[in-house]
Amino acid sequence: MTKQLFLLGLLFIPVTAFATDIYDVSCGNIGKIRIVRIAATHWNIESYQGSFHVLALELKKSAAKEFVKLRKAAPIVQHQYRGEVIPVEDIRITANGRPLRDDAPALTGFADQGINIPIIREEDAFAAARAVCPALVPDKVLIDGHWE
Repeated sequence: MTKQLFLLGLLFIPVTAFATDIYDVSCGNIGKIRIVRIAATHWNIESYQGSFHVLALELKKSAAKEFVKLRKAAPIVQHQYRGEVIPVEDIRITANGRPLRDDAPALTGFADQGINIPIIREEDAFAAARAVCPALVPDKVLIDGHWE
């Protein structure tokens, strides 16, 4: 009887209580894409080549306003990453309706005008950029903020 009451009680919990917010990126809301190579040791990222890449997506102004509202409404989740607990907005980024690669979700950065997604391998970062908007894929990689 107790089990049945418990299951009945679950019916009264709103489905959205367990939902993750999703933000879809595409050519329609991204103004610029950058790929930046960064030394992995400073960020405590395990990488066989000693570096990782950040897919930096700069939002268009109209999209940035919508994204700020989503960020402010999104619940904060605690990610356990390499011995640290990191609070992050619970937002999943998709590209044109499909999941977008994110090699370290605990380190994904959300800002008012952009999204920074860590991706270990350079070729995977370029593939993710193509999935977002082929027309905006950069032809060079920035190294710690400088052109290679």
